[in-house]
Amino acid sequence: MIDLSIVPPGLKEKDPRPFAFLYPNMIRNDDQSFIAFIKKMQKHEFYRGVLSLEEYAHANGFILLPAPVMHWRRRNGFGQERRARVGRKSFYFVRENELTKGEKEKLLDYIEEVRRERL
Repeated sequence: MIDLSIVPPGLKEKDPRPFAFLYPNMIRNDDQSFIAFIKKMQKHEFYRGVLSLEEYAHANGFILLPAPVMHWRRRNGFGQERRARVGRKSFYFVRENELTKGEKEKLLDYIEEVRRERL
């Protein structure tokens, strides 16, 4: 389970920053292009934050678990010590042996959903 990632594959290849550097007029000339670029930047920065938390979790023997995967009472049991936030979303540091069967299934579904998502 520790080798699974909740970050979409190809995050570094789909970095939108070089596009802004190479084609600044294409982004500036149209409001729609500017808004689309900003949304891509926000999503990319969110997943970069998640990636850094995930690397920290794996280095310390934890799995980074998104809050919607856990039951709210179980989340309250972990407290603030094992909780991290990226933007408005919360993630919990959980050891692999602490996962329940339902959480494992939900985590695999969450990972599959993230992999289908476009950056």
